This record gives sequence, C-alpha cells and structure tokens, in this order.
Amino acid sequence: MVDTSELDNFIGKLEAAVPQIKPKMAKILDHAGEKFLDLVQEQIEAEGNVDTRTLLSSFSKGSGNGIYRLDEGSLTLEIGTRVQYARWVNDGHSQQPGRFIPGVWSGDRFIYTPGAETGMVLKASFVEGSHFFDHAEIAFTFLFPDMVKEDAEALLCSIF
Repeated sequence: MVDTSELDNFIGKLEAAVPQIKPKMAKILDHAGEKFLDLVQEQIEAEGNVDTRTLLSSFSKGSGNGIYRLDEGSLTLEIGTRVQYARWVNDGHSQQPGRFIPGVWSGDRFIYTPGAETGMVLKASFVEGSHFFDHAEIAFTFLFPDMVKEDAEALLCSIF
C-alpha cells in the first residue's frame, strides 16, 4: 500500500487556500498597476513632455478617462488620467494653422499663458505624438509576466 498522506495534506491546503487566492491575486494585479504607472511616468519624462508636471501626475488607477484596461477573468486593472490632452500628447493631434496661442517663450520651449499679449501663430497642421503611453505599454507587456510571477510565488509560499 502507498502512503498518500502527504498528497492528501497538499490537497487539503489547496482546498483551504482557494477563498484566499482571488483577493490576493487582485492585490498582485494592483501592484502591477502601480509598476505600470511608474513606467508611464518614466516615459513622459523620457519623451520630454513635462513642463508643469500636470501630465506626469495625472495618471492613476481606475480614475479619469480610462486609457488602459487589463482584464484577467474577474480581475480588472484600469489606468486613467485627469487631463483630456494626455491622449493628444500621446497620439498626436491636428491644429488649425493661423490660430493665435497666447503665451511666452522660455528658450526653445513655449509656455501657454491664457490671456497673454504675446504668443505664437500656429503653422503646422499636425503635431506628432510622443507615444509615451504606447512605449510604457510595450515595456509593461514584457515585464508583466515576471512581475506577476514574483508576487504569485510569494503568495504560494505564504500558503504552503
């Protein structure tokens, strides 16, 4: 006769762990979301999109205009922003040539200043996007399995 007591013990631990796994997996996904936000901010800085830091600090999990959504069964991670222009900075946008934009120049950077007497007249009809979010998403796609693996291993070690 074969002694299966260790296998029975293991199966018992698995059955007892099932109710704990889903909430802990939600925390693992939440942790990955925090890391994704870090990647978005790194890309904004790398692309030189920061002037007032409004764009940089506008992204958060589950708020604003949802831009990124990761569904894993009943677990969902949504990244959003509070500023409407974030998508324009990422994707690029059309502009109206000849339109006056109030503001001031500081070196080679233009600072939008509502109501300013000085400014610039738009010439280009399309401003190319910096694709900061797209770059962060590509990096996240490669990093996500390792992020989850590390947290999932810690979860399994805590159960067994």
